Amino acid sequence: MTDQPIQPQAHQAIYRRWRAQTFAQVVGQEAVVETLRNAVRTNRVAHAILFVGPRGTGKTSLARILAKAINCTNLQDGDPCDACPSCTSIREGRAMDLVEIDAASNRGIDAIRDLRERINYAPTDLRRKVYILDEAHQITKDAWNALLKSLEEPPDFVVFMFASTHPQEFPPAIMSRLQRFDVRRLTTSEIEGKLKRILDADGRKATPDAVHLIARLAAGGMRDAESMLDQLLSSSTNELDEGRVRDLLGLADAETITGFVNALVASDALAGIRLIDALEERGRDLRGFLDQVIEALRAGIVGAAATEHPVAALAAAARRLAAIDPSRAGVGGLRLQLELALFPDGLPAGSLATPAVTPSPIAAQPVAAQPGVAQPAAAQPAAAPAAAAPDRQALAPELPPAKPTKAKASKPAETPATPAPEASTPAAPEAPAEAPAAAMTGNVATPAPTGDLAVLRDRWPEIVARISAHPPTKPLIVVCRPISVEDGVVTLGFPEDKSFLRAVAERRRGVLEENISAVLGRSVAVRCVATNIDVVPDLPSDEEAAWILAEARRIFGEEGADPAEVG
Repeated sequence: MTDQPIQPQAHQAIYRRWRAQTFAQVVGQEAVVETLRNAVRTNRVAHAILFVGPRGTGKTSLARILAKAINCTNLQDGDPCDACPSCTSIREGRAMDLVEIDAASNRGIDAIRDLRERINYAPTDLRRKVYILDEAHQITKDAWNALLKSLEEPPDFVVFMFASTHPQEFPPAIMSRLQRFDVRRLTTSEIEGKLKRILDADGRKATPDAVHLIARLAAGGMRDAESMLDQLLSSSTNELDEGRVRDLLGLADAETITGFVNALVASDALAGIRLIDALEERGRDLRGFLDQVIEALRAGIVGAAATEHPVAALAAAARRLAAIDPSRAGVGGLRLQLELALFPDGLPAGSLATPAVTPSPIAAQPVAAQPGVAQPAAAQPAAAPAAAAPDRQALAPELPPAKPTKAKASKPAETPATPAPEASTPAAPEAPAEAPAAAMTGNVATPAPTGDLAVLRDRWPEIVARISAHPPTKPLIVVCRPISVEDGVVTLGFPEDKSFLRAVAERRRGVLEENISAVLGRSVAVRCVATNIDVVPDLPSDEEAAWILAEARRIFGEEGADPAEVG
């Protein structure tokens, strides 16, 4: 008799093997678990329940456990026994009366009609028939209407359970008939505890730093943490350490993250670009790198007392990163956006060229009149950029108003007595001589920004003309107005009654950013907001507005929803 080779058992994912089977096994979610237990104890389980929360936090697991509890023949203080025939059939997926439906792929009215027709049949092997609909927010409006009556008054033996990550997309009429339970994100320590139990049960070892990194990367989702651990355990039989976790998941090391944060805060573009080059040579994912940098900045802002950078500098760097669109395709892509974020206010040319301008010939005229001000510049013509900037800032409070400065700068040949009456307040004879020099130095060394709100509004007709040449974006640019410009981000305001156009504009930001950047001469990001009509001046007339809405619906189709619903 020949020996038959032993067939290896199929691998089952960790998140499936370690799915909670009773309320006692659920990690976190104490409030939800205790409420459900009490409902089972007192036989007050609602006929329609909605579980809401981020992905991988246990919504579907809670629905299955509750289905066990209401059908269990040997309840243990509101918790299913997980041993009786009903609990066993549900755990093994053999229960005919537990129907799980993926609403993402069965979202239409035909699927719901089929479900509605089967509702009235009595259960065969369980006491109560349970329907679990996952990703229920994707059910269409017509399908909800078809289910509404059955959901409101189902047979006594039927229980509906819904799971969703976007409850705001449920129709109000449906939400009013559901009992809602909010499932929260898990803490890092809660995830670490379960990962350690899994490692101990599987006889595997990992350093505390490695377990902590996996738990932190999961961002509150237990399923994501278990999937990452499963991937890492299959890569090697050795002990997992933090370095191996970073390598296998394509993460940048802590030293690189710290170096890039320092480059962002100091606007050291050269150092930042070198770090990005090194990351791409090692095949690191820039999206993951962006997440790591944002997390480091946030940690620095929250715990500013323990960092070497001031909070204002960290916040300014974080605002520049917040304007980045990780999914944006096209020339440069994410890398170009990261490189531009290294420059303050999105002006790389100005920030690098300012020190190269030679202010000493311009400041040479008032040397005799103001030796205390001009001599340092003449004595150090090759001063570093950091030394030149404070001199101009120190002069700023003493400058006269803008208009007199412009007049005096345009007439440098006049005597000091001529511009004195134009000043708003009497000044010593040497003050007029100082002001033109400072103003001229500022005009040459630090050009006036081209992206401020005043310049943007002056050139707005040109921007509208450029973007209107692209028919799908014409209704978007016609109805909006510039609201603000801050840190390289242009905010466009849309009237509240046309907020659906704002939603469409958010998805077409690439065209808006490209054309606005071309007109302004520098790269900017675009943010679209719905605002009060008083804040957005010179809106189209009623007739023009009606044309805009009709044109938008013709172009965007279903995307152009009813403004009343979206707003």
